[in-house]
Amino acid sequence: MRGVRFFEFLTEEEREEFAEASEFVSFGAGEDIIEEGGAPDGLFVLTSGRVEVRKSLPGGRSRLLAEIDAADGRTVVGERGLLGESGASATVRAVGGVEAIKVPRAVFRRMVAEGRPGAFKLSYRIARTLARRLTRLDEEVARAIRELESRGETDVEAFRDRLITDWSV
Repeated sequence: MRGVRFFEFLTEEEREEFAEASEFVSFGAGEDIIEEGGAPDGLFVLTSGRVEVRKSLPGGRSRLLAEIDAADGRTVVGERGLLGESGASATVRAVGGVEAIKVPRAVFRRMVAEGRPGAFKLSYRIARTLARRLTRLDEEVARAIRELESRGETDVEAFRDRLITDWSV
């Protein structure tokens, strides 16, 4: 977990605790790491490879929200699944071979139940990350509404389409 910005606020001992509770996983090209709507499974620290984050759209289409390359630095996906009960909000798919460190949801939940400070710190970090995303989404919704109103559009379908096609991670 060393060198992963998402875990930088933890002490060395807390990072070691997460490292011991984690498991190495790998995925082949085209394999889903996280499936939209699927049950939360854990947090993944991408150590190598590249993934696409996609959101389903009406009519069986999907929108590319992000491309993440571990070569640009280790990064985290699936953090929302550690805290929430709802299904995944997007699909994360391996573009080529991907290797990751997985913090299983059950292990994280056990650490919280045991009162481990690192688990509470990570919960706080995840909550702050989600709050920032919600703020950005709020701003995008307001911008979409203003733009549609300036064009004289009041159609709910047009608003929905605009929001979905312009939404980003």
